Amino acid sequence: MRAFPVNRDTIDLLVTAAYISTPAYRSSTPRELAENADRMGQSLWDENHASVSYAIKQHIAAPHYEWQPVAEIVPLADDEQALQIERSRLLLAEVSCHHPGWDQSPARDLVERLGDAIARRFSHRPLVDSPDHLGVKEYEGLHRAVEVWEREIGFRHPLTHDAAAREGSRP
Repeated sequence: MRAFPVNRDTIDLLVTAAYISTPAYRSSTPRELAENADRMGQSLWDENHASVSYAIKQHIAAPHYEWQPVAEIVPLADDEQALQIERSRLLLAEVSCHHPGWDQSPARDLVERLGDAIARRFSHRPLVDSPDHLGVKEYEGLHRAVEVWEREIGFRHPLTHDAAAREGSRP
């Protein structure tokens, strides 16, 4: 069992992804959007910290959360960014699911809805054997995404011929 506090950047990425991919989370005004995003992110972080607290048998409160949108994925994430969102979503679920309240939490619902959106996005993408987890199938290319995403890391560029040519021309 792994349970550890995820970083703020991961929460920002998932909240931003929820807003661009899931109509249920759209808001009518910018103020409402920011307030709802703050609540959504706080809910994710609270559930994550509740799982860590449960695992170590000591209460650890989640820090106060204020959403900082991940502008690189607005208005639409490319495939490499969507793979990173999926890796971050899977990590959050893995490290947050250990306490008894997870199954009925709004945070779990958000993670599941985001997973449904990713499944629709990648309905064309083949599932392959995971190089990291024996017996697990994952979206082709998911292994390229980092487990703990940070803004400083950023995103891989889409793997296109033009991108490869640009990379090849660097000294």
